[in-house]
Amino acid sequence: MEENEFVIKKEGSILQVYLGFELSMANSTTLREMLSEYRGQDINRIVYDATDLVFLSSSGIRTILFAMQEIGNEPEIVFVNCANEICETFKIAGLANFFSFIDDERKAGHMDGNGTDGSEWDQEYNMIRQEQLDKFAAHNDVVACQMKLGQNEDE
Repeated sequence: MEENEFVIKKEGSILQVYLGFELSMANSTTLREMLSEYRGQDINRIVYDATDLVFLSSSGIRTILFAMQEIGNEPEIVFVNCANEICETFKIAGLANFFSFIDDERKAGHMDGNGTDGSEWDQEYNMIRQEQLDKFAAHNDVVACQMKLGQNEDE
């Protein structure tokens, strides 16, 4: 999976967005373009699944604000399973009061809108999550290997 791929699903008036590991300058434009497709579609809530999100840049924050303003209908913004560090970033920026932060996906309307699991959504989510975990693990192995190589050269 590439860094700029996101999963977006509309269920009634709820827009569900899986963010992946990173929302940065490298991929926020792609997410913004994907979200703009839902402009004027009577969205009342945007649920961002931040379960795997470990990095959020100012570009990512702008993309979140874009969704609030551009999709229209002043949607409620909910972050599900957001890391404390990401929540703190929103607090420091003075934006935490505009969003809700919860840990339970079903309370946020993350599934199919009527309280039951959406099996297609689950399958796609699980596949993408595993791909991202594999990519993250592979990258960390390379970094660890480079550190060892660098240490050997200095000795």
